Amino acid sequence: MWFISARDTRHVRDILARPRVGLTFSSRAAWVSLHGTATVVDDRDRLAELWTTFAEAWLPGGPDDSNATLLRVDLEGGEYWDTPGGTVASLISLAKTKLTGETYDAEHGTAQL
Repeated sequence: MWFISARDTRHVRDILARPRVGLTFSSRAAWVSLHGTATVVDDRDRLAELWTTFAEAWLPGGPDDSNATLLRVDLEGGEYWDTPGGTVASLISLAKTKLTGETYDAEHGTAQL
């Protein structure tokens, strides 16, 4: 998994010191947690290939900006939760769990990558 980043950021310094990372992504009804090892990669060709105008908001010099770098995360595993019905259904299921002691009604899975 690739990310474009400014080199002079705290998260880049943290990755250089401790490369084990956790990533989370969510939507109204789903949540994913991934873990792996991150590496700072200085590869101008790959940076140009992955470049988007979205990145330019933080790195106005484009892919040739000397502060631009790549972060590569080699994923090792993760978990996901998917609640049918979205946020309201999640809140109802959570309340039901607290009141009745029943198991939370959501799909859950794990994967080793």
